[in-house]
Amino acid sequence: MSAEFDPKLAEYVQRGQTAALILDAMRLLCDGCVEQVLKRIDQAVEHGNLMPDKAVGLCHELAAFRRIVRRQIGQIQQGEAAQTRLREGTNG
Repeated sequence: MSAEFDPKLAEYVQRGQTAALILDAMRLLCDGCVEQVLKRIDQAVEHGNLMPDKAVGLCHELAAFRRIVRRQIGQIQQGEAAQTRLREGTNG
């Protein structure tokens, strides 16, 4: 399995500080969204109307917010690895 170099990932690396700031902001936003979903779960449990299908749906929301951040972290890591390979290839 080969990894393809994506120019967008190189841009993430070149703008490392910007990417880190954006990632931090995204984490904060997603953490806020997770907190809101947890409040909805708490309210539903408190009112006794948390049906199994609603519980599953809310869990899917939580997982989606976590995947967003993980995906961005993965893309940045891929960009960093590609940049390292590129540097090693030109210096070797």
